[in-house]
Amino acid sequence: MLRTVLLLLTACIISSCSSLPETNFSIAELASPIYPISQLLPKDKNTISLSVLRKKTKVSGILLHHTKGLSAEDYITKSANSGWLVHYIVDKKGKIYGVEDPGTSLIKAAPKTDTSMIHISWEGDKEDILKRPLQKKSLLYTIAKTSQEFGIPVTNFDVGSRSGIFTHSQAKKKFGGFLNGSDCGNENVLKALLEELKGSYFSEMEWKDRYGEWVLRKEKPFVGQNGEVKEPSYDKGRSITPTPKAELESIEKTADGLLPEEKRLKYNYRGAITADCVVLHFTAINDYDGTLRVLEKRNLAATFLADKDGKIYQLLDSPLHMAAAATGTNRNCFQIEIVGKDTEMLLANPAQTTAVSKLVYELCQKYQIPLNNERIESLKGVFSHTQAKKKWGGSIFLDAQDFDPGEPYMKKVIETLGGTYYSEKDWYDRNGEEWILLFTDFQP
Repeated sequence: MLRTVLLLLTACIISSCSSLPETNFSIAELASPIYPISQLLPKDKNTISLSVLRKKTKVSGILLHHTKGLSAEDYITKSANSGWLVHYIVDKKGKIYGVEDPGTSLIKAAPKTDTSMIHISWEGDKEDILKRPLQKKSLLYTIAKTSQEFGIPVTNFDVGSRSGIFTHSQAKKKFGGFLNGSDCGNENVLKALLEELKGSYFSEMEWKDRYGEWVLRKEKPFVGQNGEVKEPSYDKGRSITPTPKAELESIEKTADGLLPEEKRLKYNYRGAITADCVVLHFTAINDYDGTLRVLEKRNLAATFLADKDGKIYQLLDSPLHMAAAATGTNRNCFQIEIVGKDTEMLLANPAQTTAVSKLVYELCQKYQIPLNNERIESLKGVFSHTQAKKKWGGSIFLDAQDFDPGEPYMKKVIETLGGTYYSEKDWYDRNGEEWILLFTDFQP
């Protein structure tokens, strides 16, 4: 029976070759059966339990993955055991495995794109498939066949449309929903494939609206009317607006009760916050003045900056002015930057930690902010920038191992103040898919 199915598949492949996208290789050389992907699945798993039905008309794109050095069988096993799968995988020998009807099978591999995508993976790591002609040809065939069947454009220009052929890496940067930011699919491999398929490949800075709303942001330089790079301009802060009076006890002030002028930040007014939460950051820069320069150059803003000597300065004219420091929280939260290069450096500075804790406590008391970090989506509590990034992204750096300012530091501050600290596994709905960074052991 299996032999009959394979022969029928082979005949189907050969008969459809004439309508495939024009390529630089002979399609006839690639006519070969597609073996059931169930041959690679663990005995207790099947494609039915790992997929749901969808309409074929929903399919508009291809997402390219690779196994990162795992064997095809190990990759499929790990995927299935974590609730994931791909529609096709091409092993090192060029053997193609696939699900029976990819168009009607919605498979989980990249949340926020799964509804529209056919997921195709190749066995190997980095660019090594380019050294294996047979595997490369089989992958080209699988992509070309899928593109023709579903009318998918042979280009990677607009991942936001979910229409085209993209690496999983590009989808991660646009939509999130990933375990970590490691390479997946490989841009150089996709470039070689699209060129051989006579499609259009675009490098990252050519992707549509790359400076727009991406989960992993690219910061657009400030330019003048003629496109020349220029320094940003500001409407608030140091040497621009009158020096304000300090409103909080925990921050530094002059003998006249004013904010120290030289410690203020130049910034642009973005509105007022609702004052419902506090977000802690570390600067990754080892000094106060260097931090100010970076914030101003990037047109970013924090509400407060804690120096290494334990002194905390208010950067903005009012603590209720909106900062620009953590996507998803800026409209609601006070943003506290802490001078330090890593979590260990912060924990080794008791004077600074005590000062930060005092400020957090004063803000929580004054604005009735809960002293816990359980539900960041509520925007009520005390959170790390890492927690905000994992929930909403919007940073130029995203990784599962991110520490900003580090959960041990968050635990120390919250528990010192008598609050309740929740480790990551206990964050509300942490296993859900409404997070930019997923909480899972594996992802294809």
